[in-house]
Amino acid sequence: MALTLTSKPEALALDCIFSIPALERARGGASKAASISESDTLTLITRIESTSDPLVLWAVHLELDKRDIAPIFRYPKNTSTSQKAYLTWLADILWYVRRNTQHKPGYREWQVLFRPISDAWHESAIRVFGFAHQRGYGATYYTKGLALSDADRRELMTIKSTRQIARMRVLRQSSEMHAALTQYAAANANRSGGRQPADISKRRYLIWRAYVLADRSETVAARLYSQIYGDEITRQSLGKQIAAVDAAWRKFGSNVLS
Repeated sequence: MALTLTSKPEALALDCIFSIPALERARGGASKAASISESDTLTLITRIESTSDPLVLWAVHLELDKRDIAPIFRYPKNTSTSQKAYLTWLADILWYVRRNTQHKPGYREWQVLFRPISDAWHESAIRVFGFAHQRGYGATYYTKGLALSDADRRELMTIKSTRQIARMRVLRQSSEMHAALTQYAAANANRSGGRQPADISKRRYLIWRAYVLADRSETVAARLYSQIYGDEITRQSLGKQIAAVDAAWRKFGSNVLS
């Protein structure tokens, strides 16, 4: 199924959106990107932003969903065209409905999204997205339609609350955070227990990034950090590292992370 969206001239560059089954029919079958299942998780996350082929992008999302990597950790998101914006949103929907099969959405007709994945499921999803996209509806509309709480939205990429989006804006200061952590690690090198300051600062930066993406949940951040980087960390240890990040920013960063 294809949707041609013409009511908003300022909409994203590509105004024709296809469902996954329609893309597969046009291609003559599903994506044959065999390397996806063999790739490590961090490589797949990196591919999210750079992948131009919609079917490959969806295959990457499916593999990360299988590995229990929440959409919010597949950052930065790939929404440069309407087609890819749809697939990014669909990854959010897939993540939530697979893990909350008994959830009752706010809009009764959206109950079909909580049924097993099929061609009919994909057709329903693209109708929901197309209706909203044509009218410029965003996260608020989907939140109401799905009856989501802030906690429900924590691990999603596109269906965020205004406050959650605001809390993620600190990621714009990543370069400043890198610099502050590097200076802090160098200044405290004698306490590092033999580890190089560059290694310490890099690890703390990745922990901080995971913590921000997890909406400041130490439990979620610790779980996903360990899964993505293969570096086991407990919630308590993560909390100590975030305290060190805060100390580094107070000493070497700007006054406020905005």
